[in-house]
Amino acid sequence: MLAYKILDIEVCDDDQKIREAYLKKIQPYPPEKEPERYQTIYKAYEKIQTHQKRLEYFLFENDADISFDEYERIIFKVDKTIIGEKWNQICQIFQNRK
Repeated sequence: MLAYKILDIEVCDDDQKIREAYLKKIQPYPPEKEPERYQTIYKAYEKIQTHQKRLEYFLFENDADISFDEYERIIFKVDKTIIGEKWNQICQIFQNRK
């Protein structure tokens, strides 16, 4: 869950907290002077900035130990969108695994 560590946030933080953390982290690293640090922080934020992106990151780019059956039970619906309720269910499972 590297993106969360880079931004120094928790997995279940909401959009506002994630954006605030991103802005706070990026402020000391202007792209002209620190392009590598800027890109690292920006890419981390880009991966988790919306519910849909957080779900994709959670499902495919992390080391959380959650079974496919649990994902399927919560996520795979006809609408193919992630609403707050679904994300909260994922967070609850993740927190129970710690």
